[in-house]
Amino acid sequence: MFIIYIHAFFALTAVPLGLYIFLTKKGTEKHILFGRIWIFWLLTISLTAIFIQEITPGEYSLIHLLIPLTIGSLIYSIWSIRKYKKTALPKYKRGHMSSMISVYVGALILAGAFTLMPGRLFHAILFG
Repeated sequence: MFIIYIHAFFALTAVPLGLYIFLTKKGTEKHILFGRIWIFWLLTISLTAIFIQEITPGEYSLIHLLIPLTIGSLIYSIWSIRKYKKTALPKYKRGHMSSMISVYVGALILAGAFTLMPGRLFHAILFG
């Protein structure tokens, strides 16, 4: 159960941090610092999710498919922004931005919505 609390803490704090990053000026030292923290949190969320099997003990559910997608998207996003810094080609900047937005929507918002389904911990906490 402790792993779920760690997972939930990082997920719940990653949502406002990600939104802050999206709404503030890009390329600044603050953006880079908070972006690195956000990536670390997303990796922590993904890795802790591997060990969460509360609904079907010993088995993975479809939501676990988001783990490799999230990690892959984070890797692609880092690669893209590094390529952009070397080449200044807009396609790499767009790749970074679209990948980060996709991770935010898919791994945090969409997956977060699944936690409200009946039988899940957050459903029980919020709705009894």
